[in-house]
Amino acid sequence: MMRRLVKGSQLGLAVSVLIGLSWCPAHAQLDSTFSHMFYDILVTRLSLSPGLHAQHFIPAAQAANNQLVPALNSLIYNNIASFPISSASTGILYDWVGGQPVRLPTSLGPILGETARTVGAGKLALEVSYNYLNMDRFRGVPTNQMQFNFTHQLLNGDMILGTDPTESDYITVSTDMHVSASMAALIATYGLTKDIDIGFAIPVIKMSLSGTATAVINSFTFATYGIAFHYFGGTAQNPVLSIEEPYNQSSTGIGDIALRAKYGIVRSPDADVAALVDVRLPTGKQEDFLGTGKTTLRIWGILSRRIGEMTPHINLGYAHNSATLQSDAVEFRAGFESPLLSDLTFALDFLGQIDVNSSKAVHLLPGSVTYVDHPVNGTGTAQRIVPLSNIPDSNGDNLYNASIGFRFAPNDKFMFFANILAPLNNAGLRATLAPTVGLSANL
Repeated sequence: MMRRLVKGSQLGLAVSVLIGLSWCPAHAQLDSTFSHMFYDILVTRLSLSPGLHAQHFIPAAQAANNQLVPALNSLIYNNIASFPISSASTGILYDWVGGQPVRLPTSLGPILGETARTVGAGKLALEVSYNYLNMDRFRGVPTNQMQFNFTHQLLNGDMILGTDPTESDYITVSTDMHVSASMAALIATYGLTKDIDIGFAIPVIKMSLSGTATAVINSFTFATYGIAFHYFGGTAQNPVLSIEEPYNQSSTGIGDIALRAKYGIVRSPDADVAALVDVRLPTGKQEDFLGTGKTTLRIWGILSRRIGEMTPHINLGYAHNSATLQSDAVEFRAGFESPLLSDLTFALDFLGQIDVNSSKAVHLLPGSVTYVDHPVNGTGTAQRIVPLSNIPDSNGDNLYNASIGFRFAPNDKFMFFANILAPLNNAGLRATLAPTVGLSANL
């Protein structure tokens, strides 16, 4: 009884500290950053354009707000909420030989993969981890080089851009987007019985979104007639055709809390089998990119086996996502962990996430527009094709990653671990390298 009270007090103290660290003063909501940016560029800053020309990019601003802004926002908060949680380690294992505890020559456990082993009845595994994500690429394009082209509204009923020369102007916005997240997590796993573990993970996240968007008016009217119909400053004869729009927002708070349960189905000399349920609760503020605003359910089947000192494992799961623009997915993790020394283990995993719902795919202004420009002499036309974005379009973002790490146990109670998650393909919004470090204790 006393042991349970001690464990409860330790866990309560850790939770209190974590929640205290998550407090921060009021700030602007991060999910409004892009809408403010595009509205300011496409509407407010064009107010100097003569006559009615200042209003000609309002439909583009509305399209950006309805399609582009939700897509950019969902990319960020879905990426944060779906980052994998490190697994609970059973730590150093002992067997009784001749009435004495003898340490078994086994690995110290995986880091992002899962084995079918449970922590043991009445045992508590506590873990504090830190992850850093610098999400610097989307579908292979550096986020600081993402570009979007916004077209002029159609002024004639022929649905052809360029029939009226003012329609031939368009605006290119380079977002120079920098997104990073620092995530500290408290993870607790308790052995309810020898075959059942229950646990939770509470992440505290610091989000940062910054950059300097550059907008350039590609002015056909100024190049052709010497008079700009759209400009950000100056005059029609001496226009300012480019501006910079800096943005810098951050937030800190509790992310989506995970509740987990593992059930050891089979234990045998040939293989161990378990099932794991992971529920992510919508506790993180979606408007601050700290969560998806929806509950996510994951169900995993786990197969592992000890082969000498090595423990290979395979995890196969299904994730049901309720969030907008986040598809359900089939997920897998396959790898092994093997001791290098008695107190040092190497862990390798390959992780995959395969989208199954193309209707929830993220599209950032796909396709292109065709201009039929009318030259100044009024004879003939010139045709040009302008892509709306430099981002490859896709009906899904299947993610494949490699996880490489080490666990170090200086004694039978505490363990340090370090890991690197590296992408193996160009899909999705990704960090080039995502490091994780942590400390775990088996009580």
